[in-house]
Amino acid sequence: MSEPYRVGRRQGAFTLIELLVVIAIIALLIGILLPAIGRARQSAQDLRCQANNRSIGQAMLIYGNEFRDWFPVIPPGPTATTREEIMARQQYAGGVAGLFSLFQVGDAQWDGQGPPSGDRGYIGNPATGIGRYANGDDRPVMRGYLESLEVLVCPRDKEDRYFGWQGNPADKRYAQGTSKIPEPPAREEDVISYNISYLYFAGLRPIDPDVLVPPVIWGDETNTNDIALNAFYGYNWMDDAPGTEPRSTLDEVGFNPQTGYGRVDNHGDEGGYFVFSDGHVEFITVNPQRTFFANYRDATGELRDQLRREQKSINLRNPDRSRAMRTID
Repeated sequence: MSEPYRVGRRQGAFTLIELLVVIAIIALLIGILLPAIGRARQSAQDLRCQANNRSIGQAMLIYGNEFRDWFPVIPPGPTATTREEIMARQQYAGGVAGLFSLFQVGDAQWDGQGPPSGDRGYIGNPATGIGRYANGDDRPVMRGYLESLEVLVCPRDKEDRYFGWQGNPADKRYAQGTSKIPEPPAREEDVISYNISYLYFAGLRPIDPDVLVPPVIWGDETNTNDIALNAFYGYNWMDDAPGTEPRSTLDEVGFNPQTGYGRVDNHGDEGGYFVFSDGHVEFITVNPQRTFFANYRDATGELRDQLRREQKSINLRNPDRSRAMRTID
C-alpha cells in the first residue's frame, strides 16, 4: 500500500515570519554593536591624541635642554628687542607652523618655482629671503626634534579654519575663516596652520622661577584663531560672557563655556589634552584660559581656593607672568 501524499513545507526552507525574525535580530545586534565600536574607535583616537601631545612635549624638553632651559621661540627679527615685543610677533611666521616649516604650502598649488597659488602659509619674504625667518635663519627651530610630523594632527580633528597669511592674525575671527580638513603632514611643506590640531604657549621655560608648578606648553586648539586673547573663542570666563568672538559664533560652534571648547573641536565640547613642562599629559575640562592664566591677585573667595587646589595657573606666584608669553596656533 502506498504511503499517503503529505502536504507541507520543503525541508530546510524558512517562512517569511522566520526571515523577519532573523533580520530583526541582526538589526538589533548591529544597533548594539555599532555604538560600542564607535566608542572603542574614539577611545583609540583619544589615546593617539594623548600620545601626540606627549611626543611633542618630549621633543620640546629635549630642545629646552639644549637651549639654556628655554622652550622654542620663533625668531622675530632685529627690530624686536624686548621680551614683550618678541612674544607679540610669535604668530608672524605662520603661527605654530613656523616652528616646523618655513615654506608652508599646504593644499595650495606649487610648481617648484615662485610662491604657491592658493591657501598657503608663511614662505618668508623678499627682504629676509624665501624660506627664512625674519632674522634670516633658514632652519625651522624644531627641525629634527620630531620623528614624524604626523603627530601634529589629532586623529579626531575633522575641521580647521584657514584665516589667510596676510594681515595681523590677532585680528582674525572665526567667521572670517575658511573650512579645511586637516591632513597629517608628511614633509615640511605640508605643515601649515590648518594641518595642525594643536596650539603652543610660547615664552615659557621647563623650570620657570616665576611659576610655582610645571607650566603647560602645548595642547588641543579650537577651530577659532587661537592667538593671544582670542584663544578658546576669547570667552570672558570671569564674567561668563562673550569676549572677542560674538555670541553668534559661540552658538554656531556649540561653545561650552565650562570647558572652553565647542562641538566642532577635536574632542567636541568635552575639553582638551595638554602636555606640561615635566612631560605629563592631562585632559583639561575647565576653560583653559581660567585654568592656566587665572590671575591669583584678582581672584577671591571660592575661585582663589580652587586655584590653590589646582596649582595650574602660571600666574600664581607672579600675577603678570602670562604677559610675557604668547598663545599661538
